[in-house]
Amino acid sequence: MDLTENRFGMILPLIIRALKNSGGGTVTPEQIQAAVDQYLTENPVSGMTEEQVAQLNQATEDILTKVDKDQGTENAGKVLGIGSDGMVTPVDGMGGGSGGTTNYNDLTNKPSINGVTLEGNNTGEEIGLINENQGTENAGKVLGIGSDGNVTPVSSPLDEQALLEKSIENYYALRRTGKVYQTKLWKFATNPTSTGVKQLDNEELVFEPSTDTEEGQDDYLNGQHPLFEWVHCNYIRDADGTARPVAIEGSDGYKSTGAVDVGAMQMSFWWSWDTSNAEYDLITISDMPHPELGLVPWTECKKADDTVVPWCIGSAYVSGIASDGNPRSQPGLKPERNQSHNSMITDYQEKGEGYWGAGACRNTFQFIFNAIKGATKNSQSLFAGVTNWNIQYEASIQSVDNHTYFPVTNAQAANIPLGTCVSVGYGGNNSGTANNDRGQATIHEYADDVKVLRKEALPDGENTAIYLDIPETSAFNTMPHVYDDTFSAPIILSSMHAVAGLTDSVIGHHDGSPVNNTDSKHPYRVQGREYLVGGYIVASDTVAYLNADGSRTVYTAEKGTMHSNNQETILSTYKNAGTIPNSATGTAVDWYIGDLSLDENTAAWWPSAEGSGSTQGVCDRYYAGGSGSNTLREYLQGGFLWDGSNAGVGSLSLDYTLSYGHWGFLACD
Repeated sequence: MDLTENRFGMILPLIIRALKNSGGGTVTPEQIQAAVDQYLTENPVSGMTEEQVAQLNQATEDILTKVDKDQGTENAGKVLGIGSDGMVTPVDGMGGGSGGTTNYNDLTNKPSINGVTLEGNNTGEEIGLINENQGTENAGKVLGIGSDGNVTPVSSPLDEQALLEKSIENYYALRRTGKVYQTKLWKFATNPTSTGVKQLDNEELVFEPSTDTEEGQDDYLNGQHPLFEWVHCNYIRDADGTARPVAIEGSDGYKSTGAVDVGAMQMSFWWSWDTSNAEYDLITISDMPHPELGLVPWTECKKADDTVVPWCIGSAYVSGIASDGNPRSQPGLKPERNQSHNSMITDYQEKGEGYWGAGACRNTFQFIFNAIKGATKNSQSLFAGVTNWNIQYEASIQSVDNHTYFPVTNAQAANIPLGTCVSVGYGGNNSGTANNDRGQATIHEYADDVKVLRKEALPDGENTAIYLDIPETSAFNTMPHVYDDTFSAPIILSSMHAVAGLTDSVIGHHDGSPVNNTDSKHPYRVQGREYLVGGYIVASDTVAYLNADGSRTVYTAEKGTMHSNNQETILSTYKNAGTIPNSATGTAVDWYIGDLSLDENTAAWWPSAEGSGSTQGVCDRYYAGGSGSNTLREYLQGGFLWDGSNAGVGSLSLDYTLSYGHWGFLACD
């Protein structure tokens, strides 16, 4: 027969199997040798080269030196030892339990383990055996070799999470440039302009916001400035609240629905806010520490013990209720309304120990990057956000037919841009009068905060159909809702908050708004994070104490600090970050903001100087909270559906207690 390379490797196993099947029992080396001779006699091989003959002989010799797996039932309970002739042979076993054995003392060549000769009553510890039970605290680890050379439980080198984190760390490490980006912002008392001056590596870099159809010039994403590049990720939080990536958009494990949070991740960075000059402040960031510049890690990039992580992660969206019933950062969710400082403690803790909801630093983040890229203190000079979106229209046609559109007059249709969000329902019964406040559940009865998809002229030529993002099964009629014989409430359409993820349509990874950056109807994103969706954002970690003189002391929980709804606990465990001054009038009245101040450790922010209007300084409105004192107020940031130019990155309201919720109060993770 011909002998091929593949068949050559099969000859000896076939012979051994044939012998066992025919005669049974132990197959000895002599039997193997005889079987080989017999097999080759009966199956002569043609075409073998000298090399193949040598390989066959060597394979046979190798097998003859191997120990047979079947040692016979008569040797049950014994072990393989080394006899006086140096050959392996069955000998009496070492026994079990802790008593050891001396059965091997008669062997000429006594075996050894870990350099210890087996004689006398050896114990497992004496010969360095590894304990089978390594303890539940080491679950998930593997046995490795420590620095002392001994075997010890260590983290698995194949742990997927560890590999992901190390890969991210290495990726960012290779891309760090050490460039220093700085913007000079004038103090209001020196120069009331909102416009700053770009300096150092920030000088001459051009930034223009983008939309979903127009791409502005953005030198920060030209490939030369990796600090500004970001991606979506799924993240979890450590016990101290630090975010940790678990999947990156584009990978198999990434999700945007279910029990997950979606964040925007970029490389970690260091920053400073230098207020030492009497005329201006300096905001500086870099992807390297630069101790000579006094930079410190951004608060989201460090743990409570000051360990710096390689990434910077913040929630990408305002929180909505996900399929698991928890508030989460996910595209497509309508913002969860009626949030308060106290409710955030309860709601976010349902997700785990390190979850409290986003603190004031999430708002500070956009101020910093607006200042660096846009060279401005006035966020609305870049993006207006949802700040002038306040309509309520009755159905222009009353119909018993169900549709997925809402009819309005042609003139009204002109005030409803595509991509904005609305609710459809009817007012509550207030003693025979319709209560059309958006806090009424009935206002959202037919459609609850959904997107406007398109507009189509109706056949009468006088009305327009506003098509909504709802399924056919949710189609509705526009006949008034009958409460009783004397009162019926008309069906109305109400402007609402932007649903999460609308800014995902902005071209590339640029900052900007869908459709239009300045029409005050659309949210915007900065570094992948969505802002000004039409409601105040409650800071989970920051509150204000109303002082009798009209000033306000800002208290903020440092990372790792338990959040509390108790005034005494807050005043004793939160950090005193700074003070909001009283108005120049000497009374606790509202005022426009000229300057902001920040705490570098926590990134908490507060209005620090009074301005003179909506076109100078920070340009936003501060609401002082009235004449009360010796009480805490929740920190409401950003502005409302109809706040207009009073809204923006610096807008702050201290009008409400820590437990007060409202349909216009929202939150982030």
